[in-house]
Amino acid sequence: MKSFATAMALVLMAGTSLGVASPVLAQAKPKAEKVAPPKLSKPIMATVMEVQKMQQAGDHAGALAKLEEAKDIPRTDRDDALIMAKLKLFSAQTIKDNIKLEEGLTEAVAAPTIEAEEKLTFTKFIAGLASNRKDYQKAWQAYEDYLQVVPDDVDMLVQAASVNAALNNKPRVVELLTKAIELREAAGQKGDRSWYEFRAQAVIDGKLDDKVQPVLLSWVKAFPEPRSYNTAIELTKQRAGNLDNATLIDFGRLLWAANAMTTANNYLEYAEAALDRGMPNEAETVLKDGIAKKLIDPTKTGIGEVVRQASTKNAESKAGLASLEKDAKTSPRIALVVADTFANLGQHDKAVPYYKGLIGADGIDQDTVNLRLGVALMKTGDKAGAKAAFDAVKAGPRHNIAKFYDVLLAVA
Repeated sequence: MKSFATAMALVLMAGTSLGVASPVLAQAKPKAEKVAPPKLSKPIMATVMEVQKMQQAGDHAGALAKLEEAKDIPRTDRDDALIMAKLKLFSAQTIKDNIKLEEGLTEAVAAPTIEAEEKLTFTKFIAGLASNRKDYQKAWQAYEDYLQVVPDDVDMLVQAASVNAALNNKPRVVELLTKAIELREAAGQKGDRSWYEFRAQAVIDGKLDDKVQPVLLSWVKAFPEPRSYNTAIELTKQRAGNLDNATLIDFGRLLWAANAMTTANNYLEYAEAALDRGMPNEAETVLKDGIAKKLIDPTKTGIGEVVRQASTKNAESKAGLASLEKDAKTSPRIALVVADTFANLGQHDKAVPYYKGLIGADGIDQDTVNLRLGVALMKTGDKAGAKAAFDAVKAGPRHNIAKFYDVLLAVA
């Protein structure tokens, strides 16, 4: 009997049973090399013999019960702990008992004689099993142990991020997803869309203010689509607090440039701000687009009035432009109105000289001038000039707007 038990113990030590018994542990491959005979204490050897009889007879439930009875027997010799753990694994896999399977894996990983490769494989399965039964703390410990050995496993990084989301550890979620994304991008690919979206949400929910803008920009850079731009820009706008109409115009122009006007509110907010700031052509253009896309209904009370105002004031604005140009040399504020008027008429080549003439002008917000100059230069095809103008926008909401334009500029 002892020789049979020793032979079976050798099989267990080699990991063969784990590779055969269940596909869930198929990665625990058999060892081809010769394995040294296991060293077992007498009490453990006696238990091994009894358990293996039950397993040979197909009584895996009985084998697991016997192993449970023997849990307090001291593991004094070199291979006691690993053999007992692998016996449990063999039966647990066979009858698909995930609770006992996880117990066996946990015991095997803790065994002093387990080989590094097998320990790593088992740790990976512990992470998944613990996560499935919502023991997220244990799952994270297993993910952490695994990632210390294989830090660049993208799939495990993402799974670990999911576990940390369940633990409400937002900073760690961001850290893990950022690493997964960076690894993918370094390989010339991009992560899954959900990684960018989930990371953005974690940054905002976790109040990680210094990471918000880089994360949003990374998202739209990877997925330069209306949906991602709209969400990222709206989040940026909301975080900026109460904004005046001049700033709302710049946000509206950004949404328009990104083709990210996806809601009625996008159109109406932009149009009303433009009307308030004396840019009716811009307001009328925006409203007509929203009507054509059936996102706004001109027959509704209030909306129809805005549409009529835009049309009427647009005609007045065009008629008065020549007079404003004459006065532009006497007042930087009038020069800014002229530049903005040319820009909202789509005549960016005429707007550029006026914006450039306002660089360094007293009483004129330089971030506003540089942002709008950058947009006008981008529209005329001067990418280098536009980049320099955007880089000159230093603070506040317009700084964030300029960063989005940098992304748009890169693909223009």
